Amino acid sequence: MTEPRRIGKYEIIEEIGRGGFAVVYRARDTKMDRQVALKVIAGVHPDEEAASLQRFQQEARTAANLRHPNIVPVHDFGDADGVLYLAMALIGEGRTLRDLLAEEPPLTLAHALPILTPLAAALDYLHQHDPPLIHRDVKPANVLLEGEGGSTWVVLTDFGLVHSMQASTKLTQSGSILGTPAYMAPEQADPKQWGDVTPLTDVYALGVIAYQALAGRAPFEGEMPTVLHAHAYEEPPSPQAVLPALGDDLSAVLLRALAKPPAERYPSAGAFVAALREVADAWTEAQARETTLEQLEGRAEELLEAGEWLEALDCCTQMVRLDPDRPAALEMLTRAKQELDRDAAEAVKRRRLEERYQEGLELLGEEKWKQALAALEDVEAGNPDFRDVQERLALARDEIRRARGYDEAIAHGETERWAEACRAWVDVLRGRWDYRDGEAGERLLDAAERLLSQHEDVAGALRLYEDLAVAIDGGDWEEAVKFGEALLELAPDLSGPQAWVRRARRRLQTASERGGREPSGDTMVWERDGKEMVRVPAGEFLYGDKKKTRELPEFWIDKTPVTNAEYARFVYLTGRKSPGHWNGNELPEGIADHPVVYVTWHDAVAYAKWAGKRLPTEEEWEKAARGTDGRQYPWGDDYPTRELCNFNRIEGGTTPVGKYSPQGDSPYGCVDMAGNVREWTSSEYDDTVRGGSWKGNPNKVRGDNRFRSMSDYKNNDVGFRCARGSE
Repeated sequence: MTEPRRIGKYEIIEEIGRGGFAVVYRARDTKMDRQVALKVIAGVHPDEEAASLQRFQQEARTAANLRHPNIVPVHDFGDADGVLYLAMALIGEGRTLRDLLAEEPPLTLAHALPILTPLAAALDYLHQHDPPLIHRDVKPANVLLEGEGGSTWVVLTDFGLVHSMQASTKLTQSGSILGTPAYMAPEQADPKQWGDVTPLTDVYALGVIAYQALAGRAPFEGEMPTVLHAHAYEEPPSPQAVLPALGDDLSAVLLRALAKPPAERYPSAGAFVAALREVADAWTEAQARETTLEQLEGRAEELLEAGEWLEALDCCTQMVRLDPDRPAALEMLTRAKQELDRDAAEAVKRRRLEERYQEGLELLGEEKWKQALAALEDVEAGNPDFRDVQERLALARDEIRRARGYDEAIAHGETERWAEACRAWVDVLRGRWDYRDGEAGERLLDAAERLLSQHEDVAGALRLYEDLAVAIDGGDWEEAVKFGEALLELAPDLSGPQAWVRRARRRLQTASERGGREPSGDTMVWERDGKEMVRVPAGEFLYGDKKKTRELPEFWIDKTPVTNAEYARFVYLTGRKSPGHWNGNELPEGIADHPVVYVTWHDAVAYAKWAGKRLPTEEEWEKAARGTDGRQYPWGDDYPTRELCNFNRIEGGTTPVGKYSPQGDSPYGCVDMAGNVREWTSSEYDDTVRGGSWKGNPNKVRGDNRFRSMSDYKNNDVGFRCARGSE
């Protein structure tokens, strides 16, 4: 039929909706000059006309008596030009929740709650009416929306199927089903199985709407018989299975609203929405907690990187309180605690070293040289670079040496061994002509005078003797040779000048041989431990993986790591505890010429001290291993092979020192500086080991490789070699 342009006082503007038995127009009330939603009965089958009219009138009467901000207001109801009409407030130009769900499936819980909450309030208003009213056709098409976001006005409409609890509970009329199948409760589909319609019927429909809004689809879809059967007898699919992001907590709330027995649903629409809001609040709280955890975790990482252990521990403690099972929090908490404990231990160590150092200074001031030496050696063992302990040790040792020489010189004088007395006095006075307020100098002159009185030209010999002593003390070897030879012409039997002249000549010869040349591979045997040492010349070299230019003075370093046999001699002479894999102090068979292992940093320091040496610094070790050009390995930049070093467990343990020599030697002739064992050093940190071992991969045996270990650490691939400065 042709759409009317005017119905009574209402001027038709356009159609905005159409249902099974009615059409809704946007129209203008010409008397009130306002736009309304005008609902009129459409063409219906003659058999359904009476029912449609009854529904239309029921909607008008019911809606006209309802007063709620989320229920559509009714302005007018009547019959004009043979057309039955219902004039209602025009909400959102007729836009419905069905339109929104078609545009934006699915909605987030945060987006859905501002729509579901007022809708639930409208339903609770109906259910609390006296007598209670049941809408029976709650669906997205009957929910009008005006506005966007949090300011959306939600309005429930279409009260044609509203049922009063005082009226009959029959669901069918003239053989038809009342309601929309996709949103019908089990008791609407099969009242014999599930009972009468109640307010909980609308709660079920609201649950279907929520399910559809959040999961993007209704729980049951298809032809009407299939859908009705599913509502009555099938369990709805888990919302989480449809959309995993919904989570099991939200799924549980939705499924309870869709329970088959009405008594198992939420007691009201408001209670259902409250449960949804609890989930949303829990999600918001969880998200806020996660954001806080991420911020704390980032801050903790920054603090750990900066070494701020206490502040990092506080961040980690806060994280653990928020999430006791968060792996990153537990890992960083453990690290912060370990570093704090380490700092505390280092602080205790520094405090003890400071106390012992101060004790050593006081003993030096009291000229108690031996006690001072013992105190300062304790400090050196704890940290060789502590303050000026090396200078203080040198002072104490020098004073002890001079005191010993003083006693020897006195003894020689008492037996009239004037030549030996003069030599002893010169040693005492070298660099300290005012020793003991000049007494030693006077005794030297006295001894020299008595010695030279036995020879001609006493005055000349005495002057030569004094000149010789001054030249030797100043390191002027040419002058020392000249004065010494002159003195020996006067007194050929003087053993002291003879030795001094030989020493001066050796110095001159060495200086001549080395003049302007960069020697490499010079060796000597150190008397105390019988160890062959290699000279590393002074000069610049490339250090570390960044190859920064460094400079070192000349030094000597052991050609090989200290072996088990050499360490056994040290154990025997000093009584120090042997490595744990030995049988007491008895060396196992077959490893005498292998590097000693299972030694701590303290063991290595003790051996070096006993041998009259020290551990090399990291820079010394690396220069001895790589030379000056920054090569990757002692032999160059070629990748390690089985012929060059012991690495990657190819030998299954240590090998005899020098097995890979000379092909694996460093530029200065040092052996085993790649593979076999890692080696302790004495540099910025007591606990730094250098090089790689028989366990290490090719990357680990590079010359610039370094490891941080505790000073009491020991293992079957950690050994050491010693060094000393040049005379």
